[in-house]
Amino acid sequence: MRTNWPTAAALAFAVLLASRTSAQTQVPQAAELRAAFAQAKSGSLPDDARVRLAKHPLRPWLDALAWRSGIMQSDGARVEALLAEDPDTPSSDWLVKQWRNELVRRQDWPAVAAWNTRHPDDGAASRCAVLLAVDATARDFAWRQNALAVWLNEAKAPAACTPVFDALKSAGAIDGTRAWQRFDRLLADGAVERMPEAIGAMNAADASLAGRYLAFIAGGSADTAWPDDTRGRRVLQQGLMNLAKRDPAQAERLSAATPLAEGLNAEQRNALLSEIALWSMVDYLPEAERRYLAVPEAARSVNLREWYLRNAFHANDDAKTLAAFEQLLPAQRDEPRWQYFQARVLQRLGRNDDALPLYRKAAQSASFHGWLAAERLGADYAFCPLEPRPSPKEHVDLHRDPGLRRALWLWQLGEANTAIWEWNAAYRPLAPQQRRAALAMARDIGWYDRAVFALDADEASQRLYTVRFATPYNDAFESAAARFGIDRSWLTAHARAESIFMPEVTSGADARGLLQLLPSTAERIALRHGIAWEGPASLYRPEVNIPLGAGALRDVIDGYQGRAWLAIGAYNAGPAAVNRWLAARPALEPEFWIETVPYKETREYIPRVLAFSVIYDWRLKRPVRPIMQRLSGDFGEPARTVALRCPQPVPAKKPR
Repeated sequence: MRTNWPTAAALAFAVLLASRTSAQTQVPQAAELRAAFAQAKSGSLPDDARVRLAKHPLRPWLDALAWRSGIMQSDGARVEALLAEDPDTPSSDWLVKQWRNELVRRQDWPAVAAWNTRHPDDGAASRCAVLLAVDATARDFAWRQNALAVWLNEAKAPAACTPVFDALKSAGAIDGTRAWQRFDRLLADGAVERMPEAIGAMNAADASLAGRYLAFIAGGSADTAWPDDTRGRRVLQQGLMNLAKRDPAQAERLSAATPLAEGLNAEQRNALLSEIALWSMVDYLPEAERRYLAVPEAARSVNLREWYLRNAFHANDDAKTLAAFEQLLPAQRDEPRWQYFQARVLQRLGRNDDALPLYRKAAQSASFHGWLAAERLGADYAFCPLEPRPSPKEHVDLHRDPGLRRALWLWQLGEANTAIWEWNAAYRPLAPQQRRAALAMARDIGWYDRAVFALDADEASQRLYTVRFATPYNDAFESAAARFGIDRSWLTAHARAESIFMPEVTSGADARGLLQLLPSTAERIALRHGIAWEGPASLYRPEVNIPLGAGALRDVIDGYQGRAWLAIGAYNAGPAAVNRWLAARPALEPEFWIETVPYKETREYIPRVLAFSVIYDWRLKRPVRPIMQRLSGDFGEPARTVALRCPQPVPAKKPR
């Protein structure tokens, strides 16, 4: 079987480059630097340490961080000296931003204005600071026009602009017309939380009306007895669309009962109908199809059409579902996901000859649905890995790139924030092939998220599987998988999907570490499985997080009798949500059930983990377990395995 695997010579070259990379990315004077960075951030960097490190490429960051530690007592002279010493570097850009933020915090407007003269910045905070630097007695017509431009155009103006607005109000420059203009701008931008700012500049009568508008938009009132004008209709549209997300039926009833709705223009009416239809379909309401069909054909978005298909899946009626595919736009019909589902429906209807071409098209894709299509055909999985192969000169040039080198060193020293400043500056100008090699360099030092957050969207970059799917913490994953009887590739795929192997990541909900565990969940898992609980901070240690995450995964696997798609969904969205969705659609085939999940994050998360599991079989040099077998929850010896093959392009026919 022919593949496009790297040749032996190419592999040997890659190994040689990797060994050189390891040596060339080692941080010189690492132990001393690590101590110096800690001292700099605490404001206690000794002079002799700075002298010893004076010629080190990271010395500018030491100086910058040492200065930052005492920024509240600084008068700016030191930062000017540092900028003169190391101009036009990421550390100097960082210093400029830090000092500007400090001056704004101090409300030292003349200093901000002077700083912006030397270091231009067109952000709203800087513009407002420049305005505030003008003495109150010198604020002339031009000043007011510039200030009014911020008032009228900056829907989400920062706190530094509040004194500008106050000055305008005190000077009587904000009349009723301008107050309403800001209200309208905030309405257009959906900045509802800022509306009281505009309302506070209105007279009593206008403020009362605007307050009623705000109450309706925010969902605190059903009162729509206001003027039938452009603004009133926009408020009605926005309020009804917000209501549709919470209660589509109420939004539909209120729009029908409100005379003001008759004045909505076609665009407003279609937007409202689309929102009512969308949330009816997301909630799988009986009226969903009627509401969808009420949206004019030309106004049906890609998302709306996809939800119409999901509602057909929900009904589990193959004839109806097949007809629903007609709603897809041509570009959607070319997606492997919908090709697979249409082929599956045709197959269930006994129309195998019609299903086969769709399966073949979908099976060209290295994706969850592409691999499902390949299984239906009994074919190999499409898989075309690509290795970054810089030429020897490119390899040398990358390792000599001072910015990239500083970024990699900073990361290894644990200085993530400053490393990103250097990385962004160094990575941006690189050519595509150089970028791919730089991502491999980042992977080799454990900076795994660069292969996601910095990865280009082109097809070649997406094929960098060894770069995108690292294999760290092997012993911990092997041990935890064996302890809890979990497929090793599946467990690794979960960690890749949850954290990209970044052990110190924390979610907004306080889920921590590689497998994103809440401290309360982790403590419960530890008690249940006899694992020593060392407290929330221990979740940032892979050797603690991985077995606890494996225990959490084992619990949801057992809770759903090994049905992998439900266990993965419960790991992401919680058992309560999965149980609710399962009760609503108990008879759907797994892949159809996954596609009907209302939460976008979970709907995409389940196929991602399953597809990642296939890739990790390959990365870990294990037999590739078919996705269908994974879905069944059978993780014994595979009844069969699948081969990975790069499809050969079909040659174009020569014209006669």
